[in-house]
Amino acid sequence: MAKIVVVGSINMDVVIRVPHIPIEGETIMARSVQYYGGGKGANQAIAMSRLGGDVHMIGRVGKDAHGQRLYDNLLENGTKTAGVEWDEDQPSGTAYIYVSDRGENNIVVFSGANSKVDVAQINRYEHLFDDAEYCLMQMEIPRETIEHTVQVCKQKGVKIILNPAPAQPLSDQILEGLYILIPNESELDLLCPGPGSLEEKSAKLYGSGVQNLIVTLGAKGSMLMNEAGVKYFPAVPVKPVDTTAAGDSFIGGLTIGLSNKMDLEAAIQYASLVAAITVSKMGAQASLPDLAAVEAYLAGK
Repeated sequence: MAKIVVVGSINMDVVIRVPHIPIEGETIMARSVQYYGGGKGANQAIAMSRLGGDVHMIGRVGKDAHGQRLYDNLLENGTKTAGVEWDEDQPSGTAYIYVSDRGENNIVVFSGANSKVDVAQINRYEHLFDDAEYCLMQMEIPRETIEHTVQVCKQKGVKIILNPAPAQPLSDQILEGLYILIPNESELDLLCPGPGSLEEKSAKLYGSGVQNLIVTLGAKGSMLMNEAGVKYFPAVPVKPVDTTAAGDSFIGGLTIGLSNKMDLEAAIQYASLVAAITVSKMGAQASLPDLAAVEAYLAGK
């Protein structure tokens, strides 16, 4: 099993169930409010840990009740936390997630302690990258930290997998040599604004030096673009209950597949299965399947 380092966000998710996603100026009554561990970094770390991965987290939480709960949650799910620090000044990151009866969602994030994951913290835990095969990152921590981590990984021969969420412009310093870039459709549109088909926009990103580009397409599955060309993969059909962690579980499943020596196409198929199981349940981390759940699903098929 390959060693995986996750550099990213750790949030408390406040999940608010609503009849529909409110529009600007609209007031509606919530059906319920629940609290779950979240943050794209922690979600992906826990997704992989539950699937048996050797996962090490670098991140930051506040010295508050949420921070303790989030830290304990990582440990309880098997994620190694030597690289997680406690911030004296900022509270833990918080995401406010509206989930509709149709399983749709929108999210507002307060970065909190995640904004303090800086270059100095990466340098303090640089030894974690020494024998790692993969590094996963997202865009919920400072940009300069991401750029620095990319350079550390390149120097140490670690394969970088980047989920550009929330989408923002990516420098050549980040893109050049990425092993995998994984946006969803809306993130692809923000990264490549203007007219153009899915494949035309993907080609623009792929042409920036990325080795493999995977675009997740929700219920339509995913698309892979690399030197072999373009290939589409169907989603595993399932009735969605909460799509909050769909992308995180897909990325976690993909990386675990690769760390188990699957080829990239097989890893994408495995990721699709993990994501399907995830969206059939409520919550972000709470819905992430463990290895037994995936094996039970396969046995049932």
